[in-house]
Amino acid sequence: ALNMAVHNNFPEGIRGMDISLMSDNGCQPTSTSFMKECKLLEINQSFTSYNNPKGNADTERMMRTIKEECLWLEQWQSLQEIQSKLSAWIHEYNTEYLHMALNWNTPQSVHETDNKTLRKTLLNVA
Repeated sequence: ALNMAVHNNFPEGIRGMDISLMSDNGCQPTSTSFMKECKLLEINQSFTSYNNPKGNADTERMMRTIKEECLWLEQWQSLQEIQSKLSAWIHEYNTEYLHMALNWNTPQSVHETDNKTLRKTLLNVA
């Protein structure tokens, strides 16, 4: 997921861009392999504090939305069926789902705007 996110948002690469990643203290972001990958990609890891539900509220809300609007609605016959449905749902969520918290924009439009701003800032610094 980390490599896919980096490739999708920064196809030219991120080394030397001083990128930071905020995550919780769960087993995936604290795993040896994930931490090694972050180090290889020169991603600075930051973690939310323990027992701080608001520190990871956006991620937790996203997971709840996936469960309520996609995963819990059907009885699945195979892993491939889940993967296909989940991929389609995530694509729709990112490209069509309007969010009040994003000023009624889609996640994709916000990311594109943020990435353009970040690239301009980095080019002006370099």
